[in-house]
Amino acid sequence: MLVALSLAPAGGWAQKASQSTSPPPNPPARQQQRKVPDSDQHQHPPGFFQRLRELPPEEQERVMANDERFQRLPPQRQAQIRKNLQHWNSLTQQQKAAVRQRQEILESLSPEKREAARSLFPQYNHLPPGRKQAVMRAFLRLRELPPDQRERFLESPPVENRLSPDERELLKGLGGLLPR
Repeated sequence: MLVALSLAPAGGWAQKASQSTSPPPNPPARQQQRKVPDSDQHQHPPGFFQRLRELPPEEQERVMANDERFQRLPPQRQAQIRKNLQHWNSLTQQQKAAVRQRQEILESLSPEKREAARSLFPQYNHLPPGRKQAVMRAFLRLRELPPDQRERFLESPPVENRLSPDERELLKGLGGLLPR
């Protein structure tokens, strides 16, 4: 499920560094230059952290210890990356596979749909575990339906009886992310 792309809190979890900005050195007089975010100074190549998480924990530590860009990150950012890797390493193979699949789905969306999906994460993440499961089951069912039957499903008595109005709105938002 898109909202369950629990790398959302961790989605880009390791690729974003501090968001502060610093002025470029020696700007020319009367010419304004674009500020370069600190995150650009520490940016790793695409897929770096996805590859890093696939390594054994000892190898992850070795790579981070030897990576200049990682070493230049602020200590709190390094700690957050390590914490995210520890969480990843604690997942079962089945959970890791589900996260990978969700990432692939998110990455396949247009930028607009990706942003819409990210805006749904907080709603989904604030649901109690049992309610997350109910929304997930409904979403999986919705995803199996042809586009012309999805609206009827969303308005059906089983959905109305099993999900709260907020959960139905969340499900409707998720349905809007599905291919037409």
